[in-house]
Amino acid sequence: MELKERSQKVTWGLEPASLTSDDNIDNIDSIEIDETELLPASPPTFSPGDAEFLADEVYIELNRLHQTRLQAARAAARPPVAPKAAPPVQASRPAPPPPPAPVAKAAPRRSRGLVQVEEFKGDQFPILPITGMPPIHYELITDEEHLKQAVEALKDEPVLSVDTETSGLDPYEAKLLLVQVASPQMCYIIDAVRVPLDALKPLLENEKSLKLLQNAKFDYEMIKQNTGITLNNLYDTMLAERLLTAGLGMEVNLAAITKRYLGEVMDKSVRKTFYGQSSLNLTPEQLAYAAKDVIALFPIYAMQLEKLKKEKLLTVADLEFKCVQAVGDLELNGCKLDVVKWRKILEGVAEKRDAVRTELMELLPSGGARQSSMFGGDEYLINLNSGPQIIAEFGRLGITLEDTSEATLSKHNHPAAKKLLEYRGHEKTLGSFGEGLLSLISKKTGRIHPDFIQYGADTGRFSCSNPNVQQIPATSDFRACFIAEPGYKLVTCDYSQAELRILAELSLDEGFVNAFRSGGDLHILAASQMFGIKPEEVTKTQRSQAKAINFGLAYGMGPQGLALRIDKTVEEARELINAYFKAFSGVAKWLEKAGRDSVKLGYSPTPLGRKRYYHIPDSSDPDYRRKVSEIERRGKNAPIQGANADMTKMALVFLREKLSGYDARVVNTVHDEIVVEVREDQAEEVCKLVEHEMIRAAMEVVREVPMVADAKVGDYWSK
Repeated sequence: MELKERSQKVTWGLEPASLTSDDNIDNIDSIEIDETELLPASPPTFSPGDAEFLADEVYIELNRLHQTRLQAARAAARPPVAPKAAPPVQASRPAPPPPPAPVAKAAPRRSRGLVQVEEFKGDQFPILPITGMPPIHYELITDEEHLKQAVEALKDEPVLSVDTETSGLDPYEAKLLLVQVASPQMCYIIDAVRVPLDALKPLLENEKSLKLLQNAKFDYEMIKQNTGITLNNLYDTMLAERLLTAGLGMEVNLAAITKRYLGEVMDKSVRKTFYGQSSLNLTPEQLAYAAKDVIALFPIYAMQLEKLKKEKLLTVADLEFKCVQAVGDLELNGCKLDVVKWRKILEGVAEKRDAVRTELMELLPSGGARQSSMFGGDEYLINLNSGPQIIAEFGRLGITLEDTSEATLSKHNHPAAKKLLEYRGHEKTLGSFGEGLLSLISKKTGRIHPDFIQYGADTGRFSCSNPNVQQIPATSDFRACFIAEPGYKLVTCDYSQAELRILAELSLDEGFVNAFRSGGDLHILAASQMFGIKPEEVTKTQRSQAKAINFGLAYGMGPQGLALRIDKTVEEARELINAYFKAFSGVAKWLEKAGRDSVKLGYSPTPLGRKRYYHIPDSSDPDYRRKVSEIERRGKNAPIQGANADMTKMALVFLREKLSGYDARVVNTVHDEIVVEVREDQAEEVCKLVEHEMIRAAMEVVREVPMVADAKVGDYWSK
């Protein structure tokens, strides 16, 4: 059968040209630089105390010319990685070499070009000279012989598109109904209910052909779980669009992308007709829908690729696409919970909540009043979840509340305000981690399988849902309920002060960089600089103040926020921040420049090239100053948080490869933390490997400041 939707002429020829890694460097096409004037015989150095930054063009060109030397030096310094051949049970093997020790350097160098990473060149995307939605041709495959013919027809195609139709969304519960594989000229719709899919394995696992998918993680998991086939060499149009629009609030579903690029309306309601089916009697509408889903990806890819090249996003796009497999495996692996222990913790939280509620009611003027409940017994007249009632009660205490938000209540030092916040904390815990979470444990695996949203935040960081394991505090008792299977251990590894080290890398403040290179206590060293005293004279209070500023800087914290954290007046907090910036002037200059540049450029970049975009308001906007101030605040944080996301995702990609020779798998990630479940006899060895690979990933992004990753082996998810 075939369906022709449009009659316009479309050229489908493939050109052998590919985009090169040079396309990943910041745009210097219009800049003329005399290299002989810029570069002396030996590499230039710049004092971190320089009053002004040099022009960005200078740093970009310096980075280009010194990249070869830098790559060679880093390659020589990196130790060989242990072989990944699968070990026999109980066999011992040499442990991977420890991470290279950071080498102290005389003074930090300033580098403003995009970093280049050998594993993520972004040069493997073939160019398709396609415009507009093409005519749609498809064949329905209902037997093995026809499938073999289709595989033969597709085997030499440099670019394929892939999609699935399933009976549901859970890869462990849903059934694979259709698999669509297409070239630009033809879509093959495979009836996965009737046809064994073994013949697809060499085609879909082929590393040479690029596979286009929309929301690739979903299809990767469905195909792997239902067929054992591992999709390789992926391009995700959803992630690509997320990269191109991060921060702009644009939808990235296929219907929205198709409308944006092709002007086509895609009726996604047909998808729901597949849900709940176990056998197929396909309608023409379902076949047309299935074919259009994959054919549309070719022109979308062609147009996205041009944009990714123009925006210098190919390297970070390569990272995101390679991370899809790591995240898909992570979700399929899931986490094991100690349910009995979990419920005991919930009981304890409920008891604490009830005790705090009693104490709070005693502090409120009308708190003690009770009335009979329709379900028997008495209940308090005041509903602590009612904003108007809380505002009225606090008014009787002489406290005027504009609202009952956490930010508003935190401004008041009254015991009732503190108790109300404590009560809400317990309520939130019970709501987030109660029986609803336990109901998400898979009946098939006995584990929870959270949905890790790969590009959850506009900065590139993960978000998580169903359940959101990222919201479990590091100090929470609930972490101890995440356990390994019998005979296995959990390796927990996270970066030490990652965002502060990234800030040191970006600012190249001499004092900040040297504080990390010395290996001392950063907060004590910062307090020493702030207060002009010796490190051994720093008090616990002074260290706490410096610590609050250190961690708050990456999120644009001002005097008001600091005052709340350290129980000082706003003026006292402002004086502390001024003292901090006087001690670390390079940090102050970088933060100021990052904020200005976010407004000037309309985006904030990471060293790898990831961009967080902004809607820049018109100067005539009556709310212009507030909006610009918010952009500047975000502009200070986005490069730091984005760089953290880059190196964590890189570590996940590295670990997926390096763990393949072990009985080990990644089961969780929270921001800059990774958890691996490993067979007990391999635990110590894998612990060293995880630490090594996380440091290796960090060194690809942070090159002037030593990065530290701390790994430990345990029976549960430890901190």
